[in-house]
Amino acid sequence: MTIEIKQILVIDDDEDYRNLIIRKLQRFFPDTSFDEIDPRTNDMPDENYYWDNIDLIILDYDFGLDFTGLDWFKKFKPEEMPATILMTAQGSEEIAIRSIKIGVDDYIVKGRMNDNKLAKSINECVTKKKQDKIKISALTSKGIIFNKSNFIKKLQLITNEKDTKNNLLLFNPVSYKQIGEGIGINYQDRYIKYVTDCIYDYITSNDITSNVFIYREEYIAIILETDACEKHINAICEQLDKESYVTGVKNYSCLVNVGVISPQHFEESEFDKTDYELLSIALALCRSAKSDKVKKIYHYGEINLKEVESFNGKLHDVKQIQDFDIERAVVDGRISANYQPWVYILSDDKANVKDIYDVRVEFVDIRGNKIPQQKLFKILDNTFAKRIVDKWVLKNSTNQLVGFTSNNNEQINIKLTVKITLSTIADPEFISWLRNLLIEEDLPKGCLLFEIEALQFIRDTDLCNKVIKEIGREFGIKFILSGVSQIDIYYEIREIHIFDYVKLNIKDLTFGSPRGPLQDLIRKIKNDGAKIIAVNVADAETLAFSTEFEVDYVHGYLVGKPYVDVISDGNGDLYYVA
Repeated sequence: MTIEIKQILVIDDDEDYRNLIIRKLQRFFPDTSFDEIDPRTNDMPDENYYWDNIDLIILDYDFGLDFTGLDWFKKFKPEEMPATILMTAQGSEEIAIRSIKIGVDDYIVKGRMNDNKLAKSINECVTKKKQDKIKISALTSKGIIFNKSNFIKKLQLITNEKDTKNNLLLFNPVSYKQIGEGIGINYQDRYIKYVTDCIYDYITSNDITSNVFIYREEYIAIILETDACEKHINAICEQLDKESYVTGVKNYSCLVNVGVISPQHFEESEFDKTDYELLSIALALCRSAKSDKVKKIYHYGEINLKEVESFNGKLHDVKQIQDFDIERAVVDGRISANYQPWVYILSDDKANVKDIYDVRVEFVDIRGNKIPQQKLFKILDNTFAKRIVDKWVLKNSTNQLVGFTSNNNEQINIKLTVKITLSTIADPEFISWLRNLLIEEDLPKGCLLFEIEALQFIRDTDLCNKVIKEIGREFGIKFILSGVSQIDIYYEIREIHIFDYVKLNIKDLTFGSPRGPLQDLIRKIKNDGAKIIAVNVADAETLAFSTEFEVDYVHGYLVGKPYVDVISDGNGDLYYVA
């Protein structure tokens, strides 16, 4: 059975071979039209070519020129190109790997070509390309606006171009903390999503060019490209004043505090700020608006920016990191946790799927700076410091879970995942402390998931197995295996222990490698009874990979929307919104 193919483009420097290919394919695709290009005598197609009419490219590798078919193909984004099959005169593993790596759909050696296999390959490649486009189209209907990469590019223009129309707006919905304390963190996420959608509706209805992403979980960062920034800020705030976020418990206000940076207010010497500095200044403006009983919108230049200087990343020198007292930071309350949700894709136990969040730690130094992740790692080289952080995270997580159960008076419907370091697990005092904590809080079993890195499991297998057995059996804690950077690592661990969940970076594992081994790995993990989470899902391409491999959950920032939620349709089924 063949699919409908409108037009096939054949690019080859050999006229006889072009004619041969077209005659062969006309037998299988009689209603398809063909176009042919000789790279020796014709200009190669560029982005202005009528690609919408083309469903397939048959592409020769060696043109006998100073560039190859692959050199031409990699000028384009593979997801925007038609299905492409590369043809070579001789088999080469290096060429095969390079072609798959840059996005070619299949690779065929001319001398080994079989008519039926060629037709089958065409059907599969075109079908898959069309399915991928449907998936990506569905996920990126708001992709231009909700695209973190585009946001950062527009943000950079604010300090690169004095006459730019781009303005940075940072919104902080006032009920965020109240909702978290009242009905739980999953409602906080939905609240931010709701306010973001209200702002999105205003932006699109007024045909304004903009980019949006969620900043630090509770802020909505927007680049607004307009000469009438003040007018639109006031209109957005007025609209949000009339909105309410409705829950089964009570309704919450959608009022916002706003920090605004317009490049027109910069001095000449100020056009050198980094992305991080701009967002940090907007954050300071937003916080000033929050502390003001009357004024809810603060513009750049309206507060003394000396208090913002501490946000300059250059202040994080080596000495400051060495002097950082992590125990003091915990006592002072300069440590916080945010919650990154897992997005449900599919599972055998639909009725029992819980909202699952990764607990992530952030530190603030005495100047008010958020410690960059890579520098936090330097701080956490200290075993004692790691143990302090692990204890804080566990205590914070159990408090969140207790608050959630007490507010709902029903069976808990949320799980929190915590990464535990090997040095902490190795401490007998910690295990005793953990046992007392879990007994004291009296949590329902299954609320906590512990994440263990693959390398630390291999490094001290006996200890990790002992903890998994004792804690897992006593408190119903499930365990996650992360850090499977190479396929062989899982096979090594699988011989020793099977985990409940396995985190895989799908894009890293498929990049430049055949997909067959990864498909085998995923099949074995599922046969072992473990659920699979695709991590670092940052764009539509990675999401398409994840859905193709039928993982159970995805985790990370997706193109389409900066927020990911799991919604119930009222009938017990769940679906995801990106």
